[in-house]
Amino acid sequence: MSNPYGYEGWQSPYSPQPGYEPPPPPRANPVPALVTLFTLAFLMLAGGGFSLYVVLTDEPSAPAAPTRQAVIQPSTEASQPASPPASPSSPAQNAESPPPAQPPAAARGALLSDSGAGNKTTAQFTADDSWQIHYTYDCTANPLGTGHVSATLKAGEELVETPFTELGTKADKTIPQSRAGTFHLEVISIGCEWTIEVTDLL
Repeated sequence: MSNPYGYEGWQSPYSPQPGYEPPPPPRANPVPALVTLFTLAFLMLAGGGFSLYVVLTDEPSAPAAPTRQAVIQPSTEASQPASPPASPSSPAQNAESPPPAQPPAAARGALLSDSGAGNKTTAQFTADDSWQIHYTYDCTANPLGTGHVSATLKAGEELVETPFTELGTKADKTIPQSRAGTFHLEVISIGCEWTIEVTDLL
């Protein structure tokens, strides 16, 4: 600086002192640059990690199951000719005809005829191997309204069989026989009237 007053030996108060060195220029602060760099690196890492998470967790969707289409078969009923309707049958044809009644066996002759209202032993009769016993009983006169009738076929003292044993009110029945010989009947009746006829068949 020039001397404004012209005095020699004057020194400006702002002049550097002997041995004084000017301070070095200020250095740039690296902290903001490092913060910015770390911030960018963090954002990049965070973005890359999120993208990787999305890729790993995004599972591929399962393929849709193939749809099955129903196959419609052509109807075979249409191609077949319709069967003609069955002709209505008359009621007489629908009704089952009853079996023909068996004609009664022709009788050659009466071998025995007897009746009673209690126990009785009939007379003897002789028959070949084709004959029948026709009997009836009626217990309606019994106060109980029912009774018992049975007959035993005997050849002498020998018991041959018991053709019938009945317990009821009344009946009219015929029993065929095929045993030849000379027999008699022992009838037991309790509260019933009865009749017996023995006939020889042709």
